[in-house]
Formats: sequence, C-alpha cells, structure tokens
Amino acid sequence: MCRVRDYMTRGVYTVDRRATLKEVARAIAKYRVSGLAVVDEEGEIVGVVSDTDVLKAVSEGREPESTRVEEVMTPFALIIEEDATLEEAARMMVHEKVHRLFVVEEEKPEHPSLSKQYLLRPAGVLTSSDIVAYLAE
Repeated sequence: MCRVRDYMTRGVYTVDRRATLKEVARAIAKYRVSGLAVVDEEGEIVGVVSDTDVLKAVSEGREPESTRVEEVMTPFALIIEEDATLEEAARMMVHEKVHRLFVVEEEKPEHPSLSKQYLLRPAGVLTSSDIVAYLAE
C-alpha cells in the first residue's frame, strides 16, 4: 500500500502570519509555487495563503506593502500524516475540494503546556499532481 511519505515533496515553503502580501508574492514567484503554509511564532501551521488570495486582496484595493497574510489567508490548512495512504489523501482532497495537503510531523515543544503537548510541524506537501503521477506509474 502506498503511503503519503513515498510521494510527497519534502520540505514546505512557509510564511510567517505577520508577513505582508508583497513578501508572499515574492516568495510565490521565487519558489514557483501556488501557495504557502502560514505558520505562527512556534512554526506550527495556522493557515494557507495562495496566489489567488493575493490577487483577490489586491483587486479589492488592499495595499500589498501593508496588508498582513493573517488578514487574507484561509485560517486552516488541511493536514495529513506521512503514514496515511494515498487513497486516504485522495479522498480528503476530493471531499474538501483542495489540490494540496500539508504533511505534518509531531514535535514536542520546548515548553509543553496542558493545552499543547505537541506541535504539528510542516514536513512536506502532497498535491493532486503527486497522486496523478503515482497512478500513471
């Protein structure tokens, strides 16, 4: 059975939630991706911002130099673990109508609390294109 870890792209391009849209646009252009994981101060995924989000915000008259990512991001990102099957990932993508899932790994925080025993750190990304590539093999 094929697992997410076998087809995901290791590493995730991230942006701090306080970054500006201009910084996001630069990162998207530099890395030639369509979206970035948005992370908080601890590096945990708190959302996703796409090139479409940037274009929509600018078309609404928002200033790229002063508008923060947290103002326009989708405040959640769909995540999946490395051990999940590609079938589970595909089902999730279809059900949620998305083209990317962020793959996470658990990490103990430096100072765990009762509310946060572990952090979900980005480990990679799995896209619908990755699943299609697997099916084409």
